[in-house]
Amino acid sequence: MTRSAIPNSFFVILLMVAVITGCTANQDFDRKGWNDGDGIDFPRRNLMIDDLLEKYNFKGWKYKNVRGLLHEPDRFSDDSSNFHYEIIRKMDGVDTVHTKNLVFWWNRKDSTITDYKVAEKDYPKKERKRK
Repeated sequence: MTRSAIPNSFFVILLMVAVITGCTANQDFDRKGWNDGDGIDFPRRNLMIDDLLEKYNFKGWKYKNVRGLLHEPDRFSDDSSNFHYEIIRKMDGVDTVHTKNLVFWWNRKDSTITDYKVAEKDYPKKERKRK
């Protein structure tokens, strides 16, 4: 290697490492960034979820406090025993293939959070009928 090739190679390797780690790095939770997105996709939530769960223990919180921090939930369960914030939704056309949600269970009588967790689910690929 020539003398000028060594610094160039070092720079390229350093740049690659920065790009790889920058794309997967976690971010500090911030309330405004939590809802960045288009209402369907929230690209910063997955980067913030670890920091959010390290900073806050939601057990015992009231629903209004969770909503005050994270804004309105994305969904409620059919029986309203839990609500969730969507972190990731991967689609294949119109079919959902993977989800990751922050799910809260609550006592609806006094709106106290009884439990919470991050839940991930892979959905089986649906066979399309051919005409």
